[in-house]
Amino acid sequence: MFFDAHRADESKSTMNVAPVKNVDKQLCGDKLPMRVAVYLADQNPHRDRSLGITSMTRSLLDELNKRKELQLTLISSKSSFGAVGRTETTRRLPFRTDHAIGRIISDMLHPILARPASDLWYYPKGYLSLFSRPSVPLVGTMHDAILQHYADNYPETRTPRAFQYWIGVMKNSLRRFDSVMTVSHHAKTQLETFCDRHRIKSPPIHVTYESSSWEVHRARRWTKRDEVVHLASSAPHKKTNHLLNMWFQLQREGHELPRLRLIGSLDDYGKQKLSELNLVSITSPLDDASLVEAVGSARALLLPSEIEGFGLPALEAYYVGTPVCFVSGTSVSEVVSDEGRFGAFELADTTSLFQAIDSALGQSSKQIESISDVLFSKFSNQVYADRVIETFSSVLVR
Repeated sequence: MFFDAHRADESKSTMNVAPVKNVDKQLCGDKLPMRVAVYLADQNPHRDRSLGITSMTRSLLDELNKRKELQLTLISSKSSFGAVGRTETTRRLPFRTDHAIGRIISDMLHPILARPASDLWYYPKGYLSLFSRPSVPLVGTMHDAILQHYADNYPETRTPRAFQYWIGVMKNSLRRFDSVMTVSHHAKTQLETFCDRHRIKSPPIHVTYESSSWEVHRARRWTKRDEVVHLASSAPHKKTNHLLNMWFQLQREGHELPRLRLIGSLDDYGKQKLSELNLVSITSPLDDASLVEAVGSARALLLPSEIEGFGLPALEAYYVGTPVCFVSGTSVSEVVSDEGRFGAFELADTTSLFQAIDSALGQSSKQIESISDVLFSKFSNQVYADRVIETFSSVLVR
């Protein structure tokens, strides 16, 4: 959609301007693109815990940059992620944001420092500063409410003050976003529950899902090794240590298991447990190309995470011809749909994990390819970008 409506030029003033809440539909034509300022300065992949958000952002921006109906301005910093495209401009803040002071300054002052001429601001990471006041509608992608899950279940992972601050930012963001996009109906429920808990009026929440750049590998045929892989993490909700305990029990019971390759890192407990296991190895975190090769050559991906907003590794695994074993009741069930339910298992039931692996290894390449086709029809970069643009447009035409 293109917009001929009158616009307030933020390059002249970003303060004390009435928010643009209405765009006359009769003025929508083919002259002016929708101007979207995208805040990227809060994404520092070398420091962030959620690298999947940067992966999602990169894939989305690559697709949005192809659309004539949009004009993107990317706001980054000296240290943050910044996409390189053909049509968008980038305004780089003259300092780093991978430390507390720079991040706070950027979050608070980026509308004033960057001053993009825009019709709306988009926040892919989903957080608004308590003090930031852009003068146009605000849209954010909020992936989940895992932060609240951690405060309730793993309070030792951050200080009480840190939890208080970030939950406060999350509440403020939900209050102030004109519209929120999220990545699954499961995640939408998490956000609505969070709003109810904190007595916040929920903004409109649109389920757009998300996509992955791994879709370009769908046509490739992979030579499979006799191994399964797991993206190891010391983050408690990823349940790497729990998986190792289950694996130890299966080996002790005499089950015939494939080789298990861990990719990532372990905490001290995980390292100790690894030393007790047979045919289990670990590889340091891989670059993107090497990770594609590792997952594509595996016979299955094990995803024991207890809570996810979307579960991007599941989508990516199927794109490279690898079935997924995942925890029942998580958003991954929603992502893989009925076609991939054979990989579901219960975290409390070691036998169900073995059955899920056995079922996954029994799937033919044609069956996996069929699932990949179904997922691509739902979550391709093009379909995802269409949903995002539809949400942007719905905000501007209210």
